[in-house]
Amino acid sequence: MTHPNPSTALARVVVDQLAVEGVQVVVVSPGSRSGALAIAAAEHPELRARVVIDERSAAFHALGVARAGGRPAAVLCTSGTAAANFFPAVVEADLSCVPLIAMSADRPVEMRGVGSNQTIDQIDLYGSKVRRFADIPAPGAERDLNQEWRRVVQTSVMAATGSRPGPVHLNVAFREPTVPATDDGRISGDEYPFETPRIDVARRPEQTAGGDPLPEIEGGRGLIIAGDGQYDRPRLLEQAASLGWPVLATALSGARGEGVITAYHHLLAQGVPDGLVPDVVVAVGAIGPSSRLEHLVAAAAMRVRIDRWGRVVDPFRNAHHILTGDVNELLHRARGSAEPDWAEAWRSADEGMRQKLRATVMDLPAMTGAHVAMALDAVSWGSLVAASSLPIREADAHLTRPGPVHANRGASGIDGFVSTALGIASVVPRTVALAGDISLIHDSNGFVGEIDMDLCVVVVDNGGGGLFDDLPQATLAPQYERLFVTPPRRDLAKLADLHGLEFHEVDDPTVLPTVISRALDEGGLTLIRVPVDREHDRAARAQLDG
Repeated sequence: MTHPNPSTALARVVVDQLAVEGVQVVVVSPGSRSGALAIAAAEHPELRARVVIDERSAAFHALGVARAGGRPAAVLCTSGTAAANFFPAVVEADLSCVPLIAMSADRPVEMRGVGSNQTIDQIDLYGSKVRRFADIPAPGAERDLNQEWRRVVQTSVMAATGSRPGPVHLNVAFREPTVPATDDGRISGDEYPFETPRIDVARRPEQTAGGDPLPEIEGGRGLIIAGDGQYDRPRLLEQAASLGWPVLATALSGARGEGVITAYHHLLAQGVPDGLVPDVVVAVGAIGPSSRLEHLVAAAAMRVRIDRWGRVVDPFRNAHHILTGDVNELLHRARGSAEPDWAEAWRSADEGMRQKLRATVMDLPAMTGAHVAMALDAVSWGSLVAASSLPIREADAHLTRPGPVHANRGASGIDGFVSTALGIASVVPRTVALAGDISLIHDSNGFVGEIDMDLCVVVVDNGGGGLFDDLPQATLAPQYERLFVTPPRRDLAKLADLHGLEFHEVDDPTVLPTVISRALDEGGLTLIRVPVDREHDRAARAQLDG
């Protein structure tokens, strides 16, 4: 098949090769210069094109799709500041190793640097945050470029899905016409006379640097902290059991359930208890958000960090080994037998603390963030998406049931939360999003577009940034409420009505699981507002730390 103009040919080949490389979803924001790409994506039989108007929201939506689906997702926009709006999601994808394909349309070379409308310098726009940048020049009709274009796309997707996954940037230049016509009524051009079939493009092997060999870890009182990352969870638990080492499973590890320690945040409130100080700690992946885990790591005589993707997560700069590799290979080499009562001491302390937390929360006189997180244990959700600040901390402290938990903890920003949750919900049925009022409002534009997935958003409405109440600003900063808490003072029922969301308000913790479960069973988009008094919530967190 030939094409009515070179821009249409280029766009069709780029989009088709994305499908060849395993991309299934392309999130589209509207624009003229990107028109050829948008049309090609919408018409491709193997791709789902989804329109989200705000470019920042679109990029986070694609990030959510890629995070939940485990395969690259693409987002495309027009030229100019549109591409700059991708930057926050690119940063998050970089730090959390999510394969995001950011595609920006651009002006041809003769229209760059001459004051042409809606033009910025898009070359290396995201700098070192991307695994690869490729600038595809606007083609003419004189040469067959099918293989060259396909190789650029293939190489870019390979970079996004390599040993350290992450974002890539494809900057694609187009001359008009950018619609599938030889004459668009303003400009006429030549047909692109070459056919552009799928062809076998020789794959170039990924270049990877050799890492240090895994050391032998020796020690009796060993302990594993399972964080967010790529590793075999069931095998990790099996090997820990054979070593007699307890596993502290963060919410984002996806390894919660029977046999792991989950109440560590409150167990460590006053430091590491006597009898629970480890000789060896192996921290797997990123282990936030509880900073108390870092003090537990610091208490060990031998401190090991390992991540399959090669991320360096060592905020106290005290690791004896920072390793890239498979934690299960490392544990297979571990030597030494644990004391008979070592793992049992941790399990007993964990169960005792968990019972104390439940009893204390049940006796609280009003709704708190802890109530909301505990309620989620009684809900059959398919995935949970937690916003930064207090929501992910409440989930990490109080959630015990197994299941995938997602959060943008690479850069730990609240931006793009709604869109990330919608992207994840498009992949995983029965997704619940746990939001704060600010993270909800900050990205409410994410609801504007082709949003046809099911999602239940539970928003803890505490009138602003409650996390700051635990920070020095609360007592030392002038104009604290105005500058830090920033109460949004918005009616969430009206926000839900604007975006066509089913709305409920729940202030009874015993009723909340039923309301969430009903929303998941009925499908659609639901917003559940849970009003929480910020001062009471802060006091409850202090009481639980006891």
